[in-house]
Amino acid sequence: MDIDYLLWLQGMREGSGPVVQAFFAFLGSEAATVVLALVPCFVYWCLDKERGVLSLFAYSSSWVFNQLVKNTVCCYRPWVRNPRVTPVPSAREGATGYSFPSTHSQSAAAVLMSIGWSWRERVWPLVACATVTLLVGFSRNFLGVHAPQDVLVGMAEGCLFVWVALRLLSWVNEDEGRELRFMAISSLVMVLFLAYVTLKPYPMDYVGGQLLVDPREMMVDCYKAVGGAWGILVGWFVERHWIRFDEHATSLSERVLRMVVGLALVLLVHVPIGHALVGLAGPLAGQLVRHLLVFLMATAIVPMTFAPMRRVLQRR
Repeated sequence: MDIDYLLWLQGMREGSGPVVQAFFAFLGSEAATVVLALVPCFVYWCLDKERGVLSLFAYSSSWVFNQLVKNTVCCYRPWVRNPRVTPVPSAREGATGYSFPSTHSQSAAAVLMSIGWSWRERVWPLVACATVTLLVGFSRNFLGVHAPQDVLVGMAEGCLFVWVALRLLSWVNEDEGRELRFMAISSLVMVLFLAYVTLKPYPMDYVGGQLLVDPREMMVDCYKAVGGAWGILVGWFVERHWIRFDEHATSLSERVLRMVVGLALVLLVHVPIGHALVGLAGPLAGQLVRHLLVFLMATAIVPMTFAPMRRVLQRR
């Protein structure tokens, strides 16, 4: 039934025209993925620190859980299961590894629904965030790179971990001494997760002499997720105790400057420094450290620039 649905969408896609195809292709592009990951950072830097923290924790925890499920189930992509499914070539290039659940759908649901829920009293942010989340999920089916169950479970994961992040942060905030316990337990869970995905057996199926999914690539995705989660965890702790920045910018120019400087510093770590780290340390350790530094930069280092930034603006 899921393949029939994808084939029906494939027929619609082929007659939809280039504008519609380009729109849905953008929703699944690497650029859109980067923008999505930066959304909670912008909320954290410029709008509301606690709501930004909620979104970052929901995003990182659901990402780790998604990789756990994905590397356990080891479900192949729709076109591997049925050659009649023909995904959009540009989307297929980025759709590496296993299919279930959809990481794009999980990420969109975690980031956007946490933000929508945080501002639910205004209604429209929740409606807008839910709409974009559904569009991202639908795009994965429309492009032919995920089955419907991949998308539904991915979105369910994201929403579930919004609730999990809410409960955990509420528990931590009740007692200052719980922070270290939370960090220790989270770190132990991630170490066990890395041991599991590194040591477990993976399917080694070949088609035409080519391995369908390289287990090493799937491990790399897990190390990325753990690096990001650790960066957020450490940055959150450091900011909470020693930086304590004021997220309420005094002017529009200050908000814009925060976003520009923050984006520049995060991309500096992610692209040139990140590539160098992967080249030096290898894909597993390199990607772990790369993503740890990216999110540590976003949560702790960038906020350290806000006080001197405000002083400069006030002098002018």
